[in-house]
Amino acid sequence: MGAGRLLDAGIDLVLSRSCVGCDVLGTTLCPTCWAAMCRQVGPHPQITAMPVAIGSRYQGQAKSAIIAHKEHGVRSLTAPLGTLLASAIATLTSGPTLLVTIPPHRGAVRARGADTTSLIAHRAAQVLTHANQPARVQQLLTRHLDNGKHVGRSAAQRQAAIKGAFQPRPKQLAKLAKFAGYRIIVVDDVITTGATTLEAVHTLVNADVIVAGIAAVAGTPSRSWQ
Repeated sequence: MGAGRLLDAGIDLVLSRSCVGCDVLGTTLCPTCWAAMCRQVGPHPQITAMPVAIGSRYQGQAKSAIIAHKEHGVRSLTAPLGTLLASAIATLTSGPTLLVTIPPHRGAVRARGADTTSLIAHRAAQVLTHANQPARVQQLLTRHLDNGKHVGRSAAQRQAAIKGAFQPRPKQLAKLAKFAGYRIIVVDDVITTGATTLEAVHTLVNADVIVAGIAAVAGTPSRSWQ
């Protein structure tokens, strides 16, 4: 266990933190819940437009961990969530990888104190790089329109709301020449219908960027997964 993980464990114990998955005291994510989350990596079966992989299903322990990290500022979960994202990416490509994050909603960074998806993506890049798969994070997109969060919307409503939401960042696109040979993967924390990530891919493709796939920490399950 590295010094950082030891420090997190010590803080968790002192503050009497409990596991987000099962409430056991002493850690924000216990080994049992972590193991359960790690057994669910694989392709997203509902999105067929291009290769899509998830690190876990958005239910149970994974759902609790993502919500705690995103909405409640439990930053000790950045490392495990980044590891899940890295696992998903590794099923799509084994070579040098460029992770392109989804731009956050307006006000989200201010409310949460950070771009939580970017934190996870940078951790995933570290994990991949340490596993001899060079990886970097690039923010190639900006959010041009913001029609609110998708919670409670149907698939059709999500698709309509996200259409035209993103724009490419020309200065960042110009830097892609430095990453010749890198495969580009669009990443997010959660995939539900895929409307957001597919719109991001569409925006990049229209800017002549070749996208190899989509990866997320977790994907919302449906009855067909059972």
